[in-house]
Amino acid sequence: MTGSTALPVSADRRPPAICGERTSLPDELAAKSLAFGGGSDVGRGDVQTDLRCTLQVHATGDHFALVRDLEGIDTGSVWTRWIRGHRPADVFVLSDCNASQDRTNEPCCEFTDHPGGHTFDIADPWNGSTSAEPRR
Repeated sequence: MTGSTALPVSADRRPPAICGERTSLPDELAAKSLAFGGGSDVGRGDVQTDLRCTLQVHATGDHFALVRDLEGIDTGSVWTRWIRGHRPADVFVLSDCNASQDRTNEPCCEFTDHPGGHTFDIADPWNGSTSAEPRR
């Protein structure tokens, strides 16, 4: 599947923002994440432990964050989820979203069937950039 989903742009023409809810990954889950598709050169430095939800801003539902990429084609990535006020309780592999932006072919960095917009449609001001451009 390619192509972006049409997301509403606010009156001032800014794209929607990421959620950004923050948490940390417990040490035991960081260690568990290394068991997925591990190569001999995969280590703790490959695991994200300071997490923030990368989904589009949402009022309900779980928050999701990428824990680490897996090597290879069509291997997916290790993710975690949590609810506000709680820490993640597990890590798991989700397949990668296969959408890409029409003009630039930029891939979505979320998981298959994620809620909200694709990463190329959402502004991420915490990253110092906004990958999404207002629609004209």
